[in-house]
Amino acid sequence: MERKIQIEAEQVSFSYEKSRPVIQNMSFQIREGEAVGLIGANGIGKSTILKMMTGLLEHEGTLRMFGLDVCREHLPEIRKRTGYVFQDSDSQLFMPTVYDDLAFAPRNYGMNREEVEQRVEKALSRTGIEHLKHRQNYKMSGGEKRMACIATILTMEPEVILMDEPSIALDPYNRRLLIRTLNEMKETKIIASHDLDMVLD
Repeated sequence: MERKIQIEAEQVSFSYEKSRPVIQNMSFQIREGEAVGLIGANGIGKSTILKMMTGLLEHEGTLRMFGLDVCREHLPEIRKRTGYVFQDSDSQLFMPTVYDDLAFAPRNYGMNREEVEQRVEKALSRTGIEHLKHRQNYKMSGGEKRMACIATILTMEPEVILMDEPSIALDPYNRRLLIRTLNEMKETKIIASHDLDMVLD
């Protein structure tokens, strides 16, 4: 049985300045469960592609997520089904503790206390950071923050996970932990990175 197309781009272009296009006539399809690496040097447009997928940047051409055009009308549904791990962990962790950050999105979607607890525990287990549940965010290392960011998006059980330079500034132990965690995740993954070895692993 052929897997469903989850992300589709047809002749997509984007420019920060009209005379300097960042993305030109880009077309691709990504199917359910695939792991895709966006490889390239800094400033080449990897983060731009991820931001277009979630409607943070407007584009020219046709871009669809889950069969829905990426436009203002469909953004609530697209964002509900998509997890985005930012390059800067401190931009994503804004509550006092890891638990508060993980519980934030499920609570905002009106889930009851029991459902919130179940999702938090499951996300902590999947990322191997149960011991950080009540840790204050400012007391964590860069690697711990990165895993906590991944856990925050897993609480919403997204179908597609977008990651922007997930291995940046990680020590060897946390880099291996990240790779193992990503390999265990069955969701569709798009990983933007200049770390070719990490993407290959």
